[in-house]
Amino acid sequence: MASSLPILLVGTDHRNAPIELREKVSYGADEAERTLVHLLAREEIAEAYLLSTCNRTEVYVVAQGYDSAYRTAAEVVFVKREAQLEELGHLYVQRGDQAARHLLRVASGLESMVLGEPEILGQVKTAAGLAESIGAAGPLLQKLQRYAARAGARARSETAIGTGAVSLGYATVELARVIFDRLGDLRILIVGAGETARLVARNLIDKGASRVRLANRGQERAAALRAELPTIEIVPFGDLAAQANDSDLLVTTTSADESLLSQEDLPVRRSRPLLVVDLGVPRNVEPAVGRLENVFLHTVDSLETLIQKNLKRRREEVAKVEELIEEELAQYLGWARGLAAEPMIEQLQKKAEAIRQRELLVAQARFPTELHDEVDRLTRSLVRKILHNPSAHLRGQGRTEGELELIRELFRLDGDE
Repeated sequence: MASSLPILLVGTDHRNAPIELREKVSYGADEAERTLVHLLAREEIAEAYLLSTCNRTEVYVVAQGYDSAYRTAAEVVFVKREAQLEELGHLYVQRGDQAARHLLRVASGLESMVLGEPEILGQVKTAAGLAESIGAAGPLLQKLQRYAARAGARARSETAIGTGAVSLGYATVELARVIFDRLGDLRILIVGAGETARLVARNLIDKGASRVRLANRGQERAAALRAELPTIEIVPFGDLAAQANDSDLLVTTTSADESLLSQEDLPVRRSRPLLVVDLGVPRNVEPAVGRLENVFLHTVDSLETLIQKNLKRRREEVAKVEELIEEELAQYLGWARGLAAEPMIEQLQKKAEAIRQRELLVAQARFPTELHDEVDRLTRSLVRKILHNPSAHLRGQGRTEGELELIRELFRLDGDE
């Protein structure tokens, strides 16, 4: 049976479109708010929710008609900014149960570029908060967002989908934690100011590092990175050996053709260990450095081995995450079907009340006037108690369309008595 859930998803992500197109449909908070308001102004859309991250832009709507809602959602969110997304087939569309399931998978990290990455759950919640604050998300999407958040939280607490480093930045943090007790106590030097340096610096700072220095040949890029991460201290690139010797963790990320540090640059460490993470290609640190006492040298290859091991562990958890997603989805769909039964419950109550009123008029003629109010209260109570269980049953986990049709026929809700 086709799903009767009136939710429509239109989106694009890292699997379907290159960054050159995705970045054109990236929405900040203010832009997202204006777009949601624009969508709600259209009669074919009853509710809307917009999720925009560096790897995806998706709009979920409660559709009054799938075709017209698709045309509006695609036009407003995507085509106005970059027509090629639709023209070249970079958009995906899902409906009903599949659209709901997709959001739960997104929140659980199964649709991310990096399997199980933790940031997406917070992004889903932030987008939900915006949609709810301006009244764009009504009952169907608000409830879906809450089930998505719950699925994402369960995925991280009940499975290992988010454990282990699967990026160079996280792998560097994980290595540092093996050797040192507290990141906040470390003297850290990062050499380079490109994307890898940025990711490493952000991960270290997010995990508690507070003494991060940066050395880079070009001051402009170093200043740009410091503007993004203002706790970083810029130090002279020409003083690299001295800065390295005054560090507990050294991370090199440049593409320099020659080695930046040799065995002679680093004297014997004795009581204080030094972790050197060389992410440069070609290598920035001579291999002989790893033979120094109390110096631990890791290259991009050793980190890649760690990352692949952790990714394998995460992939083994996918089936567990999918199982809990189906549990949460079943509960949401049951609730949604119960919501769909509300008009029928209202019809049932109105019909019962009409019958009560007619019979009450007949009955009251047989009783003294002073008992009329008592008879009214009695019959009202009887009707309420008789309808309680059928109404609770209809709301419960929801009924299929076939069950609703049977109830409609049994109580003759579509016609006269």
